[in-house]
Amino acid sequence: MNKQGITKIEVLIVALIIGLLGLMAVVAVSTARSRTRDAIRLSDVRQTQAALELYFNDFNMYPEVATETALGGASTICLGESGFASACMAQSENVYMDVVPGTPTAGLNKLSGCSDVSNAYCYVGSVGEYRIQFELEHANPLIELQKGLNCATESGIEPGQCSVIIASP
Repeated sequence: MNKQGITKIEVLIVALIIGLLGLMAVVAVSTARSRTRDAIRLSDVRQTQAALELYFNDFNMYPEVATETALGGASTICLGESGFASACMAQSENVYMDVVPGTPTAGLNKLSGCSDVSNAYCYVGSVGEYRIQFELEHANPLIELQKGLNCATESGIEPGQCSVIIASP
């Protein structure tokens, strides 16, 4: 007798196909999220660079910080006339960046750390130069950045670890 219907093997094949499609969707969403976090990190660094250039235009120097300092922490939440501070002063002070962003830490490998903070945007600055070290989850060949450590300077964003700033006498 020939029954019309679905066999167990056909049900298993359909379930397998649905499972594979679901797995592919999960991987795609995960990759999209990590690339979005990298885009946020790059945006944060570029906004900080723009604020530092405004500061430089007014004072002909960058905020001086001798040792690497984590940006976006309690002591570096604002960039004003006095440099990075825990809060911007009264209305009489020029504010270049009201809220200095901290880095989205998800997905990072703790390669960039300073001030006892891992996965941080690390800033060091002298009169005419600065370095912001940051980490990315993925390489970005379009703008020549690599997975891992990258560096923002007064002349742009470069792949790799930041070079040391030599203090001026």
